[in-house]
Amino acid sequence: MTKQTTIAREAKISGIGLHSGEITSLRFLPAPANTGIVFKRTDLPIPGGVAFPAMVPSVLNTDRSTTIGRLLQVPQSPQPVPIVVLTVEHLMASIYCLGIDNLFVEATAMETPLMDGSGIQFAETLKEAGLVELEAERLPELTVKEPIKVEQGDATIEILPADEYKISYTMTYPHPVIGTQFFETVVNEENFLKNIAPSRTFALYSELSALLSRGLIKGGSLNNAIVITDNAILSKDGLRYEDEFVRHKVMDLIGDLALTGRRLKAHVISSRSGHTLNNKAAAALFALANKN
Repeated sequence: MTKQTTIAREAKISGIGLHSGEITSLRFLPAPANTGIVFKRTDLPIPGGVAFPAMVPSVLNTDRSTTIGRLLQVPQSPQPVPIVVLTVEHLMASIYCLGIDNLFVEATAMETPLMDGSGIQFAETLKEAGLVELEAERLPELTVKEPIKVEQGDATIEILPADEYKISYTMTYPHPVIGTQFFETVVNEENFLKNIAPSRTFALYSELSALLSRGLIKGGSLNNAIVITDNAILSKDGLRYEDEFVRHKVMDLIGDLALTGRRLKAHVISSRSGHTLNNKAAAALFALANKN
């Protein structure tokens, strides 16, 4: 059996949040066996902060990103107040692909930093922190014996039995610059660092005003995102891959499915899925993992 892991030493990273526009710092700390990945808001006037596990039951919102948190009853409010961390998917993908089972993530604001819009800086920071084995054994990989399918409009995710964790993703955008892209990969550390983690988030220029009016993407810029106009790509450094858009979608999917809290052994076939459908698939896998 494989041993559980955590990081060898503390690490930190900071930057601006995509949607909140707030500067936030993350502190990564080693955690004991059987802790899992636990986020904690340390900026609140609450002794000890507010902690919650990075697992499916903690998902509170999937609008343009994945938000996890918990509802907390506070004296000043008659209703429970959501204590959250937004946009966890890039970090969760990095944690999963580096094989980290247990980790404390302390956040000083309501969102993870976007960094350059990709997952590579999270991955490099955690990799530099090192990995150590713990005495406890890791749970067996979560496998599927029968196909699982979830749908949302014309988007689908099928999860099939397989001998390894593999993702096949097809994205179709009604936009001439993007069009249809396909990417397939075995999910492991090497493939993630080389082929997936450097891919950046993107948005259509035509969507920006609507997103801003909803209080989103306050921290977005060409320093941390690709913007697509009617006939061109606006990017600080050009595209990192010819198919960078679909690779980023794959990273989002890995991060969202990591909220099952288990290592996966399955073939995930996605067509046009986003965070809401990704999390629906994660919920199905989480239910399977906790069956009986």
